[in-house]
Amino acid sequence: MPQDNYRLNAKLGGGPVFLGVGVVGAAICAFSFMQNRQEFFASYLTAFSFFLAIALGSFFFVFVQHLARSAWSVTIRRVSETAAANLPWMLLLFIPVILGAKDILPWLNPEMRANDHLVHLKEGYLNPTFLWIRVGLIFGVWTLFSLYFLRTSRKQDETGNPALTTSMGKVAAGAAILFTLSQTVFALDWIMSLDPHWFSTMFGVYYFAGAVVAQYCFLILVSAILRNKTGRKDIFRTDHFHDAGKLLFGHNVFWTYIGFSQFFLIWYANIPEETMFFQHRAASSWKVISLMLPWCHFAIPFLYLMSWHVKRNIVALSIGCVWLLTMCYIDIYWLIQPNFHHEGAHFGLGDVGSILAVGGFFLFLFIRRLNQANLIPSGDPRLADCLSYDNGVITNEHD
Repeated sequence: MPQDNYRLNAKLGGGPVFLGVGVVGAAICAFSFMQNRQEFFASYLTAFSFFLAIALGSFFFVFVQHLARSAWSVTIRRVSETAAANLPWMLLLFIPVILGAKDILPWLNPEMRANDHLVHLKEGYLNPTFLWIRVGLIFGVWTLFSLYFLRTSRKQDETGNPALTTSMGKVAAGAAILFTLSQTVFALDWIMSLDPHWFSTMFGVYYFAGAVVAQYCFLILVSAILRNKTGRKDIFRTDHFHDAGKLLFGHNVFWTYIGFSQFFLIWYANIPEETMFFQHRAASSWKVISLMLPWCHFAIPFLYLMSWHVKRNIVALSIGCVWLLTMCYIDIYWLIQPNFHHEGAHFGLGDVGSILAVGGFFLFLFIRRLNQANLIPSGDPRLADCLSYDNGVITNEHD
């Protein structure tokens, strides 16, 4: 049965504030739209892709924990379950992208599909009808599974039925397959096809790797806030932060590996249709960002997060997460914006408004849903193992 000692609701504040931020951001977006329609939609797609990455990474974390029958993560899993449950609402936030699709996806122009040989060869996939079918399918998959895991986990809080854990583990296997396909399709459709001449078989994995890094940063930051607000160090233990930090470290190395592999294979093959991606990003200020990412997204975090002292210090770890989360946004900005600003980076009012709008509504919905139920999965049969979890590090800490 659920453990009553671990029934708590943080009642996180800030929900109305973030709602206000979203409204202000929407107003800025409207002004930006009137100034330059295409530039606004490019900025909005960038912000949307960033916050979607957090939700998708959270979804990944949830079903992987069930697949692995993980006990260590039970007390922090509700944060990711809640963030993943924002995926149905992301469809509403996706509406501006749908309305501006013709402004940002050049292949939606029938003349281009008819007259451009490379695009014409891809018309079996790059056509409007199939695009909207794919949009419906991927958001349907994300909605179905993300709500299933959150609602089933909450139901277990009330019933304590251990069979629900087994059920979620079985569903997680199917979720893993459909997640892999759906997030890859999104990355190909709405980021890679911004330049329909370019292609990379590694692009879906690249977006996924960045999404997981962003998720761990978000998970650690929210868990740190909850630990401070509730004062429950017995629930949000240093060992949990340490392991989450190790996973953040490892997945950031994975992001680097995928990014380097993609670059190296394209450089070595030297095929014009592939090298144009890096050619656009080697001009003017884009070159600065291209050179900055390996250092600021990999080298500095690698050295910083390598120390177990940092991973066991909540403040130090949180600082690293803020840094990496910023790099994740810059990375997505670097993927999208050069398709519209060949002359160099152009961070403008539309970018600010889009971050405020999408981010404000995303965080409002997240806080609202997190406050509606128990903060941790109190009915999970592995909760006791999680609460006594020790990752084997010998310290003088007592929490």
